[in-house]
Amino acid sequence: MGKQTLTQKDKPPVHPEWATKHRQPGTELRLINKTYYLYAVSSKYDPVLKRAKKITGKLLGKITREDGFIASSKDKLRQKAERPVMIDHLSVKEYGSQQLVVQLASKQIATLEKVFGEDAKPLFLFSFFRLTEQSPIKNVPFYFMHSFLSEVWKETKVSDKSISQLLRSVGTNREKIMAYQKHFVREGEKVLLDMTHVITHSRQIEAAQSGYNNVMSFEPQVNLMYLFSSQQHEPVYYRLLPGNIRDVKAFTLTTQECGLKNVTLIADKGFYSKKNIEILDEAQLNYIIPLQRGSKLIPYPVSGEMDKKSWQGYFTFNEKIIWYKTKNNVTLYLNQELRIGEEKDYLKRVEGEKENYNMESFYEKQSHFGTLALIGNNSEKSAEDTYVQYKARTNVETMFDAMKNILYADRTYMQNDAAMEGWMFVNHIALQCYYLIYQQLIKHKLIKKYSVTDFLKFTHRIKKVKINGKWQLAEITKPVQLLLEKLNLDIT
Repeated sequence: MGKQTLTQKDKPPVHPEWATKHRQPGTELRLINKTYYLYAVSSKYDPVLKRAKKITGKLLGKITREDGFIASSKDKLRQKAERPVMIDHLSVKEYGSQQLVVQLASKQIATLEKVFGEDAKPLFLFSFFRLTEQSPIKNVPFYFMHSFLSEVWKETKVSDKSISQLLRSVGTNREKIMAYQKHFVREGEKVLLDMTHVITHSRQIEAAQSGYNNVMSFEPQVNLMYLFSSQQHEPVYYRLLPGNIRDVKAFTLTTQECGLKNVTLIADKGFYSKKNIEILDEAQLNYIIPLQRGSKLIPYPVSGEMDKKSWQGYFTFNEKIIWYKTKNNVTLYLNQELRIGEEKDYLKRVEGEKENYNMESFYEKQSHFGTLALIGNNSEKSAEDTYVQYKARTNVETMFDAMKNILYADRTYMQNDAAMEGWMFVNHIALQCYYLIYQQLIKHKLIKKYSVTDFLKFTHRIKKVKINGKWQLAEITKPVQLLLEKLNLDIT
């Protein structure tokens, strides 16, 4: 077959640049009666023709040299109909969770107003919706409109743009953030200090660096250092650090920033090193650090010393007997119940012929089972005090778990350092509110039956309805009423 050539009729029309520049993917330009029109187009596979078939869609508008693209009046109406309807005057609004959290967080709100003035309520609103809805910035106006807070705080205006600007403004003023946090730090109380990480992929955040963390992730991250009050049972202070800094010196600078002297660093296993200990001692920072079971610093009982007479004493913790012995700032603890369980688990692995599990290694490790070794530098603390304080570290772990799994604040899409700082401050307030609820559940011995999430879900069902122009409390279900009675909380 000879080579085919396109006739003038077959060649695609050549359109002027002023018309073609408005043609986007999924659209087609047509010249009809000397006027250019833009149509939506798509394609669909035709099983008969066995190829894709073009489908012409709606008319989007026309194009002129003078005015450029002019949208079709029908398309404008269509877009308007497709946009979500914003109702200005709802007759039913969420009341329960916001009313109770505002009650519990009276100190937080008053402190925000003292430090941030007119920005206090927007900051608290975003924090509240972070806690209850894990809300991104763009959804705050929607949740506010459906909350009774929009009736209580009518003068407060929120939009996604105003919230974004607020975060950047707050984030540029670390002094105000410190001023707020210092209202919750009490001199002389026992404060625990620990660190976690927050993943971010924004290239504009200078603090976002590839760094090591406990889940072996090397994604760009910032480190988040937290102070947790063991007396108040709540987070009281945070500080952001570059993701590649996990130096122990950062702990001392954090304590200097918050002005506390009686701070105890509760570290995790693997933190211990001779260099770290020297830095902590030089900074006069108290610490409690667990040692790996194979450490030569641990005063394990040798053969023939398994008798309890070789131990210095015992105490009771959570209805369990804990034996202890101290040597050179290292205290070894023995939980007999835990020991029996670990021995049983090890021998089952021996029976299952698991690699590296045999009776010879069992005999070598038998003095390790059920033990915990802690090194500390506070000689005024008893062995029991040190143990109890270390176990309080679970509160810090619970806090980080809430931050990551309740607030989903361990990943962020903030675009600069200022917005990042503002974002973490909002989540800090949300964490405080979380712990205000948590403390209520602990106080009334309900934590085993209800979680903070349960509390928020139950109380979220409490509504206010507008009847004859007046807001009235809607009916409350029996399970919700029972929870409120157990917590001794008034919803009216």
